[in-house]
Amino acid sequence: MLKKTRANIAFGAKSKIFDMFNFQSMLDRREMNLLEDHMGFRGQIPEHRRFQLDFLKSQGLKPEHSFLEIGCGPMTGGLVLIDYLDSGNYVGIDVRPEVLNLSWQQVGKAGLAAKNPRLIISTRFGDDYLDDRKFDFVMSFSVLYHLSDEILDGWFSSVSRRIGTAFANVNTETEGSTWLQFPFVKRTVEDYVTMAAKHGLRTDNLGSIESLGFKLPGLERENPLLRFTRT
Repeated sequence: MLKKTRANIAFGAKSKIFDMFNFQSMLDRREMNLLEDHMGFRGQIPEHRRFQLDFLKSQGLKPEHSFLEIGCGPMTGGLVLIDYLDSGNYVGIDVRPEVLNLSWQQVGKAGLAAKNPRLIISTRFGDDYLDDRKFDFVMSFSVLYHLSDEILDGWFSSVSRRIGTAFANVNTETEGSTWLQFPFVKRTVEDYVTMAAKHGLRTDNLGSIESLGFKLPGLERENPLLRFTRT
């Protein structure tokens, strides 16, 4: 009993110190910084989440729809989509195992494991796991301009067999460079139209993400958001 009492006192003292120095806030901020570094920009996750969910709902996404996110990253949009969709309707794909480890942690921390999301590590856009599964909606946000022409062709090939409707924002303004281990590619909308047509897809330019409600500054707001459908 004395041993247990001492343990409780020690735990209480540690908790007071933890609260006194606001360590939890520091840990939460450090975790958010890690997520944002894998996403690309610090301080932008809340707006990215809000915009993606609001946009997709405006395009007709309902909880009963099946949804595939290619390039899901650290659950930037995925977390709110899993929460919104019915159980089993969200599938996320990324090529980075360390990022999907973070994603699973975020799903658990948000209490969304019971929604049964499926997260897949794949260099083939999930073709090695999803067989002939179709989806009502496919989304790749801030992804296509990180793909070489050859890999982008593979994206269109995979997506054309699975949709529904697909959405992706693209870079038409910022000159090419690199981000982490990925290229950063500038293309015209016509480049995407041509490649999509090769795979039997029609392209509609919905306008810049800023015109669609995205509220952050920076050149990203000028990204056109494209919709791809079967012709």
